Amino acid sequence: MHSRGKRAAVMGLLLTGAVSAALAQSGSGTAGQAEVPLSSEAGGSAALNWWVGDIWREQDRGFNWYPPDKPLKPKPKKQESKASDEEQIAQPKKKSLREMTTFAEVDKEMKRLRELAVFQPTQENVLTYLRAQEYVLSKSSLFADTARRVVWQNPDVDYNNRNPVANYSQMSKKERLEATRSNVLAEIAKTHGIVFFFKADCPFCHDMAPVLRALHNQYGIEVMAVSMDGGALPAFPNPKRDNGISKFVTNGEGITTVPALFLVANDSKTVTALGTGALAMDEIVERIRVLMTTKAGQEF
Repeated sequence: MHSRGKRAAVMGLLLTGAVSAALAQSGSGTAGQAEVPLSSEAGGSAALNWWVGDIWREQDRGFNWYPPDKPLKPKPKKQESKASDEEQIAQPKKKSLREMTTFAEVDKEMKRLRELAVFQPTQENVLTYLRAQEYVLSKSSLFADTARRVVWQNPDVDYNNRNPVANYSQMSKKERLEATRSNVLAEIAKTHGIVFFFKADCPFCHDMAPVLRALHNQYGIEVMAVSMDGGALPAFPNPKRDNGISKFVTNGEGITTVPALFLVANDSKTVTALGTGALAMDEIVERIRVLMTTKAGQEF
């Protein structure tokens, strides 16, 4: 068996030499023709090329004793994962919180830092968020301090000119307001009356009735009580039944909440809703003054 192996090896070498010589002779006779590539579809040509191929030039060629059954295909090149230098240069640098100049940028960054500190509460993340919060608060404090200085030096933006906060001024204002209310209600009582809608089983209506009786006694304004369920109240034992009055004062919508107060002109040409629910007498008088003598925004 040993001699048989030697003979096989010798035959292999002779066969290799013969094939090489044949290819060399064929190449000299067909000058200018390209060599058959390793990946040719023809199995015989691929096999011949395999025998004479150089493993140092063909990296995909294995250390095999026999050629492959199928021609080898070149491996596809891997795509570059890294961006080019130009793309890296084109990417804008991320701004720090102190470099941001819009509310949208700061708000977005603060939300990101807060979420990071809450869901990943490492000391570094929490400290970063707290420092950012301190920076934003310092900006707010600076604005507040600057704003008050501007208000002091510019009367047109100083609300204190319209509504002083000094105690002595507030007390004087209250006294003047009381006098104005009394005068206004005395004049309104000559041309208007209050319509009071109630139900006999309404506890707030029972609470409201004595207040309206006192309002009539103090300012002389007439109060007409209208029962929505046919019942009566101790302060108004003889009320009127709702015979369409509720539709009239609400432009056909009707009364759904009691107690309800409406200021109605004696000629029935104007109706002003004063409100619903239990109200203090001072509140009723103030609402009449505001609605009848001022315009929206005048006192604000």
